[in-house]
Amino acid sequence: MKTHSFKFQMLPLLLVVFLIFPILAQGQAKRMKPPKRISKVKSVDLFVGKSFDIYNKVYVYDSLSQKGYEIPVDLEEELIERTERDLDSLWQITPDLWDDISEAPFIKQAKATINLKKASKALKYCLKTAKAYVLGNDKESYD
Repeated sequence: MKTHSFKFQMLPLLLVVFLIFPILAQGQAKRMKPPKRISKVKSVDLFVGKSFDIYNKVYVYDSLSQKGYEIPVDLEEELIERTERDLDSLWQITPDLWDDISEAPFIKQAKATINLKKASKALKYCLKTAKAYVLGNDKESYD
C-alpha cells in the first residue's frame, strides 16, 4: 500500500518536471548549429552553408546589440554589404535546389530535406531579427 501512495505523490513532481522545464528552456536564446552531416547534394549543401553564414553574422550582431555594445557604423555597413552578397548568392543557388534533390537517391533526399529545414529555421531567425531592427519592434511580436 505504501508503494502505491508513493507513486501518487511523485506524479505531481513528474508533471512539473516534464511540463514546466521545457517551457523555461524554450525561452532561452540558443545558437543554432549547422547540420552535422552534409547531404551530398551539392546545391543543398551550398545553400545550407550560405544560410548559416548569414545566420552567424546576424546572430553575432544581435547578441552584441542586446548586450549593449556599440557597433561602429562602418563595421555595421560592411556587415550589411556582406549579408546582401550572401543573400544574392542564395538566390543564384535556389533554382538548382529542387532539380538536384529530385535527381538524388532517396537517402540523400532525406538528408537534404532535413538540412534545408535547419537552414530555413536559421533564415527565419534572420528575417525576424532584421524586421525587429528595421521596424524597431521586439522580435517576439512576430512569432
